[in-house]
Amino acid sequence: MTFAYPCNHMPPWMVIWFCITAIICTSDASFIVFRPHTLPGGIAHNLFFFYKYYIYTDRRYNDMQDSYVLTQSLMNYVEVILNIVVLYCHCRRSIYTRIIAFTVSVMTFWKTVLYIAMFYELAGGKDYRSGNTIQDEILLVLIPNGIWILLPALCILCLWAHLMNSQRESTSAYKLKES
Repeated sequence: MTFAYPCNHMPPWMVIWFCITAIICTSDASFIVFRPHTLPGGIAHNLFFFYKYYIYTDRRYNDMQDSYVLTQSLMNYVEVILNIVVLYCHCRRSIYTRIIAFTVSVMTFWKTVLYIAMFYELAGGKDYRSGNTIQDEILLVLIPNGIWILLPALCILCLWAHLMNSQRESTSAYKLKES
């Protein structure tokens, strides 16, 4: 799986992914960081109306005492900053575009895997999900989080293949230069 795009450039689907994830992660982190104002009845609730269902499926989002979801949200802000850096580097055709994109994709992938592990019984998440229907968990938890696992994994595979090809090319060029 390699790129057919100019050096230091990403394919359009990846650029779109980094844009979308920056917007959604900003919204998600802001919902948590600005609680209780973003919860139903809060002054900013109308900006986050779509969470009115999610807070009852993933009760961490409604638990003001849960430090894990707050920490994860602060990590979302770091992810957003790195997504913006990737997009900036992409537009500037920087030599660092793909390595930063690879790094942030690995971070996003594992952050989401950890969150799912914390949500399910793998790490004691039953207190935050008891009483959920299978339909709620599939539609509100597994599908959205699955996207945050699948797309970063695709980015990782695509970028890794390119990084390895670049490494082979530079090693070959170096060997030719030495001879």
